[in-house]
Amino acid sequence: MKNRLILSVGIFLLTIISTELFSQSLTLVGDAKLSLTGEGTIFSAPSIKLRDNSQIIQAEAIKLPFGRFIELLSPDALLKTRMMQKGDIATIKVGIGTKTGISIINRSTATAYSIGMESGSEPESLPYFWKVTPLNEDGIADLQFSWTKEAEPEDFELKSLVRKEGLDWLFEDSQEIQDTSVQLKNHALYRASASAFTISTVRMDTDNDGVPDIQEIREGSDTIDPTDYLDTDGDLVPDYIEGIQNTNPLDPISYLNSNGDGVPDYVRDRSPVMFINISDIEIPWGFTGIDAMLPDSLVAVLGSGIITNLGVTWDKSTLDIFKRGNYQIIGDYTTYPGLFDAYELPLNISVTVLPKPAPQDVNLSVAEFEGKLDNAEILIGEFVVIDPVDNIHEVTFIGDGYDNKYFEIRGNKLYWISEDKAAGKTVFTIIVRVTDRDGNTFDKFLEITRLRESVKDITVYNVFSPNGDNINDTWGVPEMRFYEGVRIQVFDRGGVRMFITTDPDQKWDGTENGNPVPVGTYFWTIEVQETGEIRKGMLNVLKQ
Repeated sequence: MKNRLILSVGIFLLTIISTELFSQSLTLVGDAKLSLTGEGTIFSAPSIKLRDNSQIIQAEAIKLPFGRFIELLSPDALLKTRMMQKGDIATIKVGIGTKTGISIINRSTATAYSIGMESGSEPESLPYFWKVTPLNEDGIADLQFSWTKEAEPEDFELKSLVRKEGLDWLFEDSQEIQDTSVQLKNHALYRASASAFTISTVRMDTDNDGVPDIQEIREGSDTIDPTDYLDTDGDLVPDYIEGIQNTNPLDPISYLNSNGDGVPDYVRDRSPVMFINISDIEIPWGFTGIDAMLPDSLVAVLGSGIITNLGVTWDKSTLDIFKRGNYQIIGDYTTYPGLFDAYELPLNISVTVLPKPAPQDVNLSVAEFEGKLDNAEILIGEFVVIDPVDNIHEVTFIGDGYDNKYFEIRGNKLYWISEDKAAGKTVFTIIVRVTDRDGNTFDKFLEITRLRESVKDITVYNVFSPNGDNINDTWGVPEMRFYEGVRIQVFDRGGVRMFITTDPDQKWDGTENGNPVPVGTYFWTIEVQETGEIRKGMLNVLKQ
């Protein structure tokens, strides 16, 4: 007869046992419950097994021989703790096939906890998982699970605590894992459903730095910062990667460099080696929409072959859209955490500004002017350039030829500036050059007409008073200065010539050989060789 006690369905053991050894192995079946109540209660037996829906209440009071554990042979069998106050600890040795341990430190209001186990079939995992449920209130607890090496699958280096949510097993990033134990602090547990936990290989690498999250937890680095990993020798290669690549994590010149370029493979794989969306650009002269044609992001190929997008800003300071030619626009791309720039690839786009068509024509807004008697400069008109592409030009003379010498161009305006009367000349020809901002030129001859009164319409005064009062002291006809071959003469009644000049700007002061002439009537004549005209009249000399 086997040395065991089988409690059938519906039988409850309510017992208080101190240190006596229950001599038979105990197996609970059906709905059997073993309730250990009372302070300081301890139950000892060679072995305890639970089947079906059986339960042990206050299971932490179970005492088994060294190396033995409560075996849960049904997914519905449960172990329950006593009512635990905040800060209370319950530790239970339990398992399926092999020994495990679970400790609970209650961090919330008073509640008991139930513990179950089920066999698991997840690959690269322990062959079972634990189930923990608060019985009275939703709770917060520190949980610690332990297991044996023999239960681990092969290559279990990246073992991690995972929690089941729906059909998925989720990595617990706040875990503190050792060789065969793991601790989870301040974990929320809910009455509505059991929280299931197991230990599984987790290769998750949240920050994509090549170091699995669980390895970073062990090393104390940040699982979401790709620049934070253990790199003892400072060669930019994580110690974990050097272990995989069989290089020395303590030697800064020991790293895998497959192509011999001096850059560690780890760094090369995370560095841009080429850009694939860069192409040259042609723009019309004066085109202001260049920004829309420059990419605002780059498609970069990393050394690993991964394609990624990088933000980029362009330095257009060397680009002159108003001057034809080829320009190199330099780009500055922005990396992101975890991306290296080992090769410092040059980034530039060739922008060609196409030639601008030359100006089509140039004219003067006003092409005629009236001469002045005082030789003052005269604004004639403004140059009007016909150019459908641009409105900024420079107009200059081509040399001093033709009649350019009489004029000056300032601010694209034409001025008469000469003191030369240019007698007899009414039409002036100039040659100008229009230069646009692209260096194109357009040359043209222009004619400017100087207006003058006709000889017959020029007013000739018939009286003056050379008495030294500076009022009407001289007589002349300066309006004749714009005619060529002018001779002006004054005679007395007897026909004696008192005054003669061929310079209309020269006036008679009322003297003859330096002596004042008498008051009286004199006669004048004006001869214009240019027109063949002769005018005559009388001139009264007064002394008042």
